[in-house]
Amino acid sequence: MMRRGLTLVEMLLAMALSFVLMVAMLGTLQAGQRYFLSALDAVALSDCRYRVPREIVQKLTASDADQVTAGNGTFAFACAFNQRHEFCLDPEGRPEWQGLTSYSLQGDRLLQKEPWETSSRPILQNLTGVSLRASNGAYLLTLSVNYQGYTQTFRGEVTMWAAPVN
Repeated sequence: MMRRGLTLVEMLLAMALSFVLMVAMLGTLQAGQRYFLSALDAVALSDCRYRVPREIVQKLTASDADQVTAGNGTFAFACAFNQRHEFCLDPEGRPEWQGLTSYSLQGDRLLQKEPWETSSRPILQNLTGVSLRASNGAYLLTLSVNYQGYTQTFRGEVTMWAAPVN
């Protein structure tokens, strides 16, 4: 049996077919990367615009209005939530205060410290400002966001109202 090699035409055809397959795979990988980066941006923007402000407002609403302190880029309030994020009540049905939950802006990061934690931890990035202002028994939480993502950009303020119990 005689062994036969590839002709030049067969070799060029195999190279062309390989090139077409590589281009298709590269296009698929790039599309996947775009979708992945877009999803990362969506999560980061959701944190800035919805999740983190909602969590802060939920805790602030469950706080005592007399125990809220606000400063320049920082604020703190009494917290009745424990480490398992359960709202604690004393035997008489009143909130059982665990301590102060505090927030502070350092650079572009919002740091949070719960009563049971020994140090602050970052919960949000891409901020240029944070404030908590009292108005008619309620508080206006304002986060100034400057998000420059992979596929999306957001510059603006996110505001939410909270009315702590009295």
